[in-house]
Amino acid sequence: MSAQIPPIRWQQLHPGAIAFFLFVQGILTFVWEHPFMLIGQLLFLLGWAWRERVLPAIMPLFRMLLVMAPFFLLVNALFSTNGVTFLWKGPVVPLIGRLDFTLEELAYSCMGLVRLAILLTLSGMFQQFVDHDRFLLLFAKVAPRFVLTAALAIRMFPFLLAEFSRIKETAYLRGIRPRGKGKRAQIRFYLFLLRPLLYSALEGSWQSAETLYARGFGSGPRSSYRTKKIASHEVLGLIFTGIVFAFALFGKWLDFGRIDYYPRFSFHDLPGDALFALLMVGSWLVPLYVLGRRETT
Repeated sequence: MSAQIPPIRWQQLHPGAIAFFLFVQGILTFVWEHPFMLIGQLLFLLGWAWRERVLPAIMPLFRMLLVMAPFFLLVNALFSTNGVTFLWKGPVVPLIGRLDFTLEELAYSCMGLVRLAILLTLSGMFQQFVDHDRFLLLFAKVAPRFVLTAALAIRMFPFLLAEFSRIKETAYLRGIRPRGKGKRAQIRFYLFLLRPLLYSALEGSWQSAETLYARGFGSGPRSSYRTKKIASHEVLGLIFTGIVFAFALFGKWLDFGRIDYYPRFSFHDLPGDALFALLMVGSWLVPLYVLGRRETT
């Protein structure tokens, strides 16, 4: 697929280049409604994640999706009144109407889940492939206060988790245990640990504020910015990304990927759509290879 570089190397690329590639993928998620296009895009992203060994980090998002999927399918299919291919006809419920289950509603709900899976995959890949600090620095000149606040906020949750784990381990080493084995005892024990966690967080915030003040943050407008220059192969990768995106929109204009969910579920050109989906997956390999083909420093 792409050059064999570990995920940390993707973080060494220009953050704007990787973010733009993922952003275009997110736009196409809402452009397509055809199952072949959406499933092909999902398989392409999962193949990329598997190639770069970040698929285990994304799988927890899919477990959350599996929990939501049955409720999404049932609610959308039972309470919607569209479609003519009935799979099941239920009773008439006051204020809601007849509960039914049609092929059109089921197909539309399934494609909604595939679209959600693509967005979750893109979110996980953004977490793995983009250096957040360097990405935020792209907006340092335009919104310096926002960048500083966002950078501190991003670090806050992982810091609190690590600090809570350290406090809990210290409590165990000192012989402090929950009184009992039930859930209520565990909750009381964790609430007891929140006090030292709060003190530790306040102390860390005070030290961060002193450090920022000592370095001159907030004393005046910043006069120097460090920006990463975009490499030539990254520019070429962005150009290819734009070309493939334009090609996808042109195919949409030519009615590739056209499908009718309502009133009757039907395909317009099944072989042509399948061929176009394969062509789109192959086309996305080109900018991906160009972006990852060269090591950066």
